[in-house]
Amino acid sequence: MSQRNEILGVFLGILLLIGMHIFAILAIVLLSFITGIYGGQILIIGVFGFFLWQLLYVIPVTLWLKRRQQYGLMKGVIIGAVITALLNGGCSLLFSFQGFR
Repeated sequence: MSQRNEILGVFLGILLLIGMHIFAILAIVLLSFITGIYGGQILIIGVFGFFLWQLLYVIPVTLWLKRRQQYGLMKGVIIGAVITALLNGGCSLLFSFQGFR
């Protein structure tokens, strides 16, 4: 695989992960609306625990892409997952320290 195709694969992997994130966020919001009274709690846990939700679909997709030998897409999914985890962790820390002021 050429360098140009691998860079395109990484970019497409990041876009694939963004699509999976949108689907996961919609599932969390839908679940919170369905549950009714406890919906706010589910929404808060879903947002702050997004890293754990992310593991449910990133690991199987990564293994599936590795089995299909699509290493560029696999690298893109991993890069996007790491960026998402870092941003989610930073935002969670920011919101948790807001209570101490």
